[in-house]
Amino acid sequence: MNYKFSIIIPAYNCEAFIGETVGCLLSQTLKDIQIIIVEDGATDSTADIIRDYPSKHKNITVINQPNGGVSSARNHGIEYAEGTYTLFLDSDDLITSDTLEKIYNRMEEKKADMAIFRMRRFGFGSEDDNPVAKELSEEEYIDCFDKRLIWNFLLGNKAFRTSMLKNSDVRFPATRYSEDGAFNMSFIYRLSPVITGVPGAVAKYRRCDPEKHPSVTQSISMIYVEDFIRSLDIVKAEAEIALERDNIKDKDEYKQELTVKTYCTLMNEFYRLLWGADDETLAFISQKCRELHSQMTAEKLKFCDDKYKELGLALASKKEIADVPFLSVKVRSNASEGFLKSMYHQSLPMFELLMKNIPEETHENIHPVSDKPKGKITISLSGRKSVDSRLFRVIFFLKVNTKLGILPPFAIKHCAFLFLKFKK
Repeated sequence: MNYKFSIIIPAYNCEAFIGETVGCLLSQTLKDIQIIIVEDGATDSTADIIRDYPSKHKNITVINQPNGGVSSARNHGIEYAEGTYTLFLDSDDLITSDTLEKIYNRMEEKKADMAIFRMRRFGFGSEDDNPVAKELSEEEYIDCFDKRLIWNFLLGNKAFRTSMLKNSDVRFPATRYSEDGAFNMSFIYRLSPVITGVPGAVAKYRRCDPEKHPSVTQSISMIYVEDFIRSLDIVKAEAEIALERDNIKDKDEYKQELTVKTYCTLMNEFYRLLWGADDETLAFISQKCRELHSQMTAEKLKFCDDKYKELGLALASKKEIADVPFLSVKVRSNASEGFLKSMYHQSLPMFELLMKNIPEETHENIHPVSDKPKGKITISLSGRKSVDSRLFRVIFFLKVNTKLGILPPFAIKHCAFLFLKFKK
């Protein structure tokens, strides 16, 4: 059958979501689609859930493979793609009902080889659109060296011409972080595709509560950090070749943007989670951030320092960080396990806890309540229930960036709780 679209879904331990994801595809207004599910050695009931799909739906293909990771599963799926265009969808994500039809019509109209559309986050936290993806989706044509592409490594909001992809050697690298960015940018740099935006199409990225379902992008380990660096090294090497080949002006400015992108991801996606890392990983992040600092122009350096002023320069150990907290938190009662977990999922990690009863297994930033607070602002929390992972960061910006900063700490804390209540 001549399908208009192939959708490739890697499926690993996704029993809670895979039915909803497949359902959103079966209800698409565009019916000439092929759904390829690559079962990646799941250890839950995923394989049982999807086993009967092909007998019930002629356009669904299920491929079983030993666990090889998301890159391996997607690459395997490409071999089976028969549609004019291909889209990759994670097993817990969704697309709106007319998205494939809108993408197909736009790509046909513009004779495009690649399309970019909106990406909306839903689930844990507020529901909102990725601003860069939204901007790009509104463009009729997008230049291959548009710097906004560097800030939109997302995969689920992109579609590719299948023949161009299958006839190339562009595939997902065997990394476990930013493999999507390396894939997207390799497709762009090597093949110079015609790229269009599709303003009416929407992919929906599920954000899970990090305490209940931590994802790769909400985790930190040396493996993920090193894989991120490898993925960005692929992007930088591909960019170097393409910039020279196409004789692009302002090569240095473009390379600076890649340096800034690397730095920002290290700070935002890894350094923010520093309490979940060991000191070896933290020292590695700090070293890489300092190397990137040294490669930036004064203008880019100021941009980064302003963007992450609540984090400062990446420090190399938890002890260093514990010595310079922004926020001191007095815990009024015995801390529950849920409360402590929520503390170490905070997106502002520069804090200390002052407690009466200190747990046996503790971090360097927990001190007796009798100690003098070292933070610039001191608040008190009950310690009985978990708090929103954004709380400390909101307190920082209320204190530093708004007129509310003149209020006493307890008032700033309540303003932060009120703000987050409306951002659910």
